[in-house]
Formats: sequence, C-alpha cells, structure tokens
Amino acid sequence: MLKKKCPSCAKKIDRKFGYCPWCGESIKAKKEQENFGMLGRDDNVVGKQLSNVGAGLPLGMGRIVETLVNQLEKQLGNVGESPNGIPKGFKIHVSTGKPQVKQMVQKPVEKEPVLVEDISEEEAERRAGLPRKDAESRVRRLADSIIYEISTPGVHSKKDVVVTKLEQGLEIRAYSSDKCYVKIIPMTIEVIGYEVRDEKVFLELKG
Repeated sequence: MLKKKCPSCAKKIDRKFGYCPWCGESIKAKKEQENFGMLGRDDNVVGKQLSNVGAGLPLGMGRIVETLVNQLEKQLGNVGESPNGIPKGFKIHVSTGKPQVKQMVQKPVEKEPVLVEDISEEEAERRAGLPRKDAESRVRRLADSIIYEISTPGVHSKKDVVVTKLEQGLEIRAYSSDKCYVKIIPMTIEVIGYEVRDEKVFLELKG
C-alpha cells in the first residue's frame, strides 16, 4: 500500500489516513494551512485563537510574537459595521515601548519694532503707499561692533527710519519723499544704535 509522510513528524503513514497515528496531526488541516496560509481557507482570523503562534520560538522571541498577536486580536475584535451598514475599518497599532515624540510646529514670529519714531496716521498711510527699493550698503567691522552704512538718498532724519526685528534677522526701512528704501540683514544680532548722516543710515550692531 502506498505510503506518505506526515507533514508534522515525517513518519510514514497510509494515504487513506486523515490524521497521523504517531503524532495525531490532522493531515487535511495541515494541507489547508500550507495552501491558504495562517488565515486558513476563509481568510478570516476574527474569533480564532492565535496565542500559540509564538510556540517553538526562542523564549524572548516567542514572547514578542505573542505580544504582537494579542494586540492584533484586540484590534480585530473591534471590527464591525457602523449604524449605516458600512463596514468599519480597523487600525493595528504596535507599541515598541519607546516614548512618542510629538513634533512641535513653531508659529511664525511677528515683526517686532526695535527702533521707531512715533508718526501720525497720515504719515503712516503715506509710507504704506511708497514704492519699495532695495538699499545698497557697505559693512565695516570695528573692535567690538559692526557698522552697516546704508545708502538712502533723500532721507535726512532718524524719524524716517524704522528698524524691525524679524525671525531670522533685521529689516531696515528708510522713507524719503517718494521711496521706501529696504535693507534686510540676515543675522539675529543686537542693535546698539543708529544715526542718519549725508543721506545714509549708519546702523551699529553688537559684534
């Protein structure tokens, strides 16, 4: 009579046997698992016990697998239908034991005036309507400070100059009768002071 091997213990058994007389393994169930995977013929693990998946693995690895399977069973137990008849989805969350770090989104920093003269509403409206022009500048380094020499034709008074602190630097605006001269300094640095001389703004920064 033809023989076949048990897929579990590898001993020879008669082909007509549906189970192994040596180890008790179900030949039919074993074939289904091999053909259809761990989920079986119905592709469904809801209600099935998976707690023995980690059996036969090393002690540490077996515990890890069992923990993951328990979490899977808990998540699958929440699968159902919503009141409107639409099947609910499910999420599988596996915790690694590491603390979760939330990414903080930094809000944009508003412009903060550093040095500014009080002006009337009429002057503020006039300045808002002036065309902008990038100002040319030269830089000099002294022993303990940095001097920015900014060209501002038509500007003769400190009251026409506004120095504003930005998130990543400084903005200097100088207003003449028909233009707004703008200079951006991409450095977060302390402002010591400034003066207007010969239609130029001399801005002193801490070096």
